[in-house]
Amino acid sequence: MAAPINIHDFILKSYTEAKALSDSNLELTYGEEHVLPTTKEHGQQKCPALIYPFAASPLFEVPIKGSKLLLESNADENINKSITEITLNVADTGITWQPGDTIAILPRNPRKEVESLLYALDLSDKADLTCHIKVSPLCTKKTVKVPAHIPTTSTPRELLRDCINIRGVLKKQLLSSLANYCSDNDEVQFLKSLSSKEASSQYNDLIMEKGFTLLDILEVCHSCRPPLALLIEHLPRLLPRPYSIANSQLENAKEIQIIFSTLCDKPGVTTQFLMDKLQEEHPSIVMYLRQSNAFRYTTEEDFEKNQILIAIGTAMAPFLGFLQHKEHLSKQETKAAGGQTWLFVGATSQEAILHRDQLLNWQDKNVLNKFVEAYSRSSASDYKYVQDALHHHGDSIVELLSNPNTALYLCADGGEISKSIEKCLLEIFQEKLQISETEATELLKDYKAKGKYRLDVWL
Repeated sequence: MAAPINIHDFILKSYTEAKALSDSNLELTYGEEHVLPTTKEHGQQKCPALIYPFAASPLFEVPIKGSKLLLESNADENINKSITEITLNVADTGITWQPGDTIAILPRNPRKEVESLLYALDLSDKADLTCHIKVSPLCTKKTVKVPAHIPTTSTPRELLRDCINIRGVLKKQLLSSLANYCSDNDEVQFLKSLSSKEASSQYNDLIMEKGFTLLDILEVCHSCRPPLALLIEHLPRLLPRPYSIANSQLENAKEIQIIFSTLCDKPGVTTQFLMDKLQEEHPSIVMYLRQSNAFRYTTEEDFEKNQILIAIGTAMAPFLGFLQHKEHLSKQETKAAGGQTWLFVGATSQEAILHRDQLLNWQDKNVLNKFVEAYSRSSASDYKYVQDALHHHGDSIVELLSNPNTALYLCADGGEISKSIEKCLLEIFQEKLQISETEATELLKDYKAKGKYRLDVWL
């Protein structure tokens, strides 16, 4: 939940009201007063025509075989997140993968937030009653349909838990519509003002930067009681969350490992879902294998080539699979010598480097040929940021990249970190190759086009 606010601070003296959304496009009706039978099935699995992003397999319900805490949060040491590794039993799925491939997990919204929403919407006593969703007979728009991720027969709890992203960004038109369901005049003015053209800075501050969600709005607008049908139509779908596979199928074809971090102050929807799952007696999740791309380490193409691997934090996960795969291939007598593998990894501290002991072991065995660490909150390494390490080894990086059999892999978030590392690479090319910024940019663009520069970034 976001920090409480005074709504009067966001009410403008004059503004132009945004056009509200129609509230009669969808209709939610309750059947006979009976409770829909409880099922482990995810609500979106009840939508037969639903398309899952980048799916390369059917949906599978797989058991969580085990978990391991890799880094424990600690307020005294300014560690604001924990890092967890879980092992999934995929023996019955028949799926195959290469290091670098990803799976997607169908999450559920946090139970407390769902319960709070049900209460705020006056739906607690109807939470588990059968309901039906259809296009309203009053709707005049021919293009309106029930969203593909909404089952035609469900319950309010299932819809809010499984199908709707209740933390989704609230668009101005929806905020304007919410004002129509407030009985308090100050709350009406707050929502209409916030959704106006003149309130762009207030909207950006509250919704985009502070991350105010629907539940936050309902907490400060106590009289607001929008119909569930309006939210079903205008809040986004709760999407599957992708995770890199952190192990090689050569190590164990029956298990998949993934690694995720959990923020202490506001865990993500899926990470909270996974942490809650670990408290169950026989936990399982619904997942599917995602389509492959160039960001992978394959037996056929990559073993004899060189890799420069760059990772920040939990973005190390796919590279653990790379190195595990390479180690197994190195033991096969029919294989030629493997290529050089260099790893540059950034983290807050030595303890935050995923499986550091194993990385050192791979270095001793020359599976990992160069291992360079950077710690942003510790003086234990020579470098504070991974960009510092890359600059220091710029000559060697450029020399290795001059080999046609070298590929550079970057795994990081798709925001400022990945942009900063890419800028660092451009600076290295300019300095070491004595070329202009434009030429360096074209070189990197050419590397991307030829699969010599491979990215795995996320938001």
